[in-house]
Amino acid sequence: MPLVQDISHHPFIFHSIQSFTIPKGHSQRQTLHRHPETMELLLVLEGKIECQLDHKPYTVPTGAALLIRPDTWHELEFAASEQHSGYSLSFIRNRSSLQVPEADLPPVVPVSDLHGLGALLAQLQLESAHPQLNSGLMACHLIELILLLLNRSLNPNNAISLSDLTIIQEIRHFMEENHCRSLSLDGLGNRFGLTKYQLARLFKQQTGMSPLQYIISCRMDTAKQLLTTTKRPVAAIARAIGYKSDTQFQAAFKKAVGMTPRHYRLESSAKA
Repeated sequence: MPLVQDISHHPFIFHSIQSFTIPKGHSQRQTLHRHPETMELLLVLEGKIECQLDHKPYTVPTGAALLIRPDTWHELEFAASEQHSGYSLSFIRNRSSLQVPEADLPPVVPVSDLHGLGALLAQLQLESAHPQLNSGLMACHLIELILLLLNRSLNPNNAISLSDLTIIQEIRHFMEENHCRSLSLDGLGNRFGLTKYQLARLFKQQTGMSPLQYIISCRMDTAKQLLTTTKRPVAAIARAIGYKSDTQFQAAFKKAVGMTPRHYRLESSAKA
């Protein structure tokens, strides 16, 4: 079942996960179909899957993952000659997110850390079967980690270390709490023990956007919240989220949202 919570900042929305086992002597076939919005990931722990993606043949051996992007015509075949087992995960890309951790992944990825990837999928299945507080957010983070681990399998020399992942998460948390302040790369770097160049590179590598873009996205989210839930003047909202002038805020808001703050407030009121 989908785990629904506020996941507007996350690149994916969890859909479903299941483990599968097909005993030797039993064949199975998924006939030609596609999912317009859903992305699928199959991890093969045993056996070998033969598949067609947009009429191109692929073989997915033991220890590999198959990534089926949305709107891809595909069919899968599990032969009776061997036992098959693994995980099948489906999720939806959050269109409001700029993060694309799976952008460079090919359809078939040999997995370097099979145990680690299997553990992440098992944890995701557990969260799905027994939802707890923040299970929706946990699912989003687990999907992101799964894709980052696949990226690491392809690019072991360029992989982000766990300490780098932790630092960037801390920086994001700090930005979310302090986006109304004047934040600089130098200041953030000094606070978290990085040069501004290291910070910018690692932040872009993990999130798909620059630190400045992330700060602006946090400010715009807060602005939209204040516009829809309060009657505060636009100029007061501009000051509250860190803009020195109403004009600067109006230009930034229109660029990010596609309309002026006033029109956004009017449209939101009309929909309420």
